Amino acid sequence: MRCNSTIGKISEYKGRMGVYQQIKDKFIMKNAREDWAEYRKCLTDVIIDRTKEASPKSIAIVGAGRCNDIDLERLTSYADQVYLLDVDADAMQEAVNSLDEQKRCKVECKTLSLTGITEEDMDTFCDGMLDYVRSAGRSLTTDSFRAELMCRLDEMLEQVADQDVDTLSRALPDADILVCCGVHSQLFTTLSFFIRSLIHSLEDVLPGVEALAEEVTAKLCHMDYEIIPVINEALCKAAGKYVIFGNEHMPDRPVEGAFQCIRDVKLHYNPASSFLRWDFNRAEGITYPMWIQICDVGEMR
Repeated sequence: MRCNSTIGKISEYKGRMGVYQQIKDKFIMKNAREDWAEYRKCLTDVIIDRTKEASPKSIAIVGAGRCNDIDLERLTSYADQVYLLDVDADAMQEAVNSLDEQKRCKVECKTLSLTGITEEDMDTFCDGMLDYVRSAGRSLTTDSFRAELMCRLDEMLEQVADQDVDTLSRALPDADILVCCGVHSQLFTTLSFFIRSLIHSLEDVLPGVEALAEEVTAKLCHMDYEIIPVINEALCKAAGKYVIFGNEHMPDRPVEGAFQCIRDVKLHYNPASSFLRWDFNRAEGITYPMWIQICDVGEMR
C-alpha cells in the first residue's frame, strides 16, 4: 500500500501559501483580456444602454473579479459611482489599479460572499482535509475519508442555508443597476476542483474512492439549488432599477449553476432576454452562448 508516497504528493499542494490560494491561481486565465475583448465590449454596451436610463447613474458589478468581462474604464465614463463586489479583494484591486487615477475615485470595492462561504472558510476546508489525510496516514480508509469529507461538506451546506435574502440584500450597495454575469456557474468551482483533485490523488490507495465524485457533485448541485434563488431575490430586492444576469446557455450540456439561474430568473422575474457570444478560451476553442436576462425591478414593485 503506497499511502505514504501518495500523502507526499498531496502535500506538494501545500507550500508557502495555502492550497486554496494555489487553486485560485490555477483559475486565473492569462489571456482573458485578449480573448474576451469582443464579449467585454458587447456586455459593457448592454450595461451602458441601461445606465443611460438611470439618474443618478450608479452600477454594482457583482462577482467583479478582475473585470476582464467588463470595460471598467468605459463604465466610469457613464456612471457617477461604480461598486465592485467579490469574495476576492485582491482581484478587485487589480481592476481598480488598471484605471486612470482620476477615475479610481468613482470606484468602491466591497468584499462579499454571495454564498456565505468566505475565503477563510475555503482555506480552512482545503487545508483541513489535507491535514486529515496526512495525519490519518496508513489508517486512512475509503469509509473514514468519505465520512470526514461529507461532514465538512455538510458544514459548508449549513453556511449556505443560513444565507438569507434580507441579510444579503442589505449587504449589497444602493445601486441603480446590479450586474451579475458569469457568476452563478462559478459559485462552487474551486471547491469542486479541490475535492475532485484530492479524490483523484487517493485512487491508488483507497479502493472505490472515485465513486465519491458523483456524491460530491450531487451535494454541490444541492447547494446551487439552495443558494441561487436567494441570491437572485436579494439582487432584485437591492437594485434601484435593473438587474442584469448573464449565464452560459448550453441546453444540450447544461452548465451547473448557470442552468439553475436562467430557469429561476425566467420563472420569477419576467426578464427581457438576448444572447451574446463569449469566446472564453480561444486556444482551446471554448465558446459560450451567454443568455443575458434584464429584470426591470420597477415592474415588480
